[in-house]
Amino acid sequence: MADQHLQNLDRRGDEWVVLTNIVDHDGSVNESTREKVVMTVYNISRENIVSTYPPARAGNAQFAIVAAPLYINIHLMFMANFSDKAYPGGLEAISRVIAFFQQTPWLTRSNAPDLDPDIDKVTLELESPGAVEVNYVMGMMGTRYLPSVFYKLRMLPFASSALLARTYPVLGGDPSETPRSEAP
Repeated sequence: MADQHLQNLDRRGDEWVVLTNIVDHDGSVNESTREKVVMTVYNISRENIVSTYPPARAGNAQFAIVAAPLYINIHLMFMANFSDKAYPGGLEAISRVIAFFQQTPWLTRSNAPDLDPDIDKVTLELESPGAVEVNYVMGMMGTRYLPSVFYKLRMLPFASSALLARTYPVLGGDPSETPRSEAP
């Protein structure tokens, strides 16, 4: 979506934003990332919220007990990988990414039609790591500092439909019924 936004502002024959690693596994520079904004996942964490998810799902005269969904946060980094004379254009591209997520802080099926049908909404939150943390993340990615912006894609649900247990409803017990007393 960010690439589409940048293409709408300044059409070019190549992608503006790519989802990939900036460095290959062997430590060499990923050549496909030159003169692009590189979007990469640098961490995945659990969202610590209280779920109001009902643990039982109704079926035919029985209930399936399923695990509550696990909510995940995906930590994203957008790096402007532009050098020499293209560097100012890279700064402009990263500022356009920020502007895009400022005007589109959440994803729903109305603005992201390809969103999984089980996901109602995910939010994107700007993160502000300090210089030490940015240095650590860049080192972890195997690169030197590049102009970058960090976002947290919040509350991505992971739900299993695996059956943990089965239970059956209690039949009878109408409050208007009175117990029969047995004759002596």
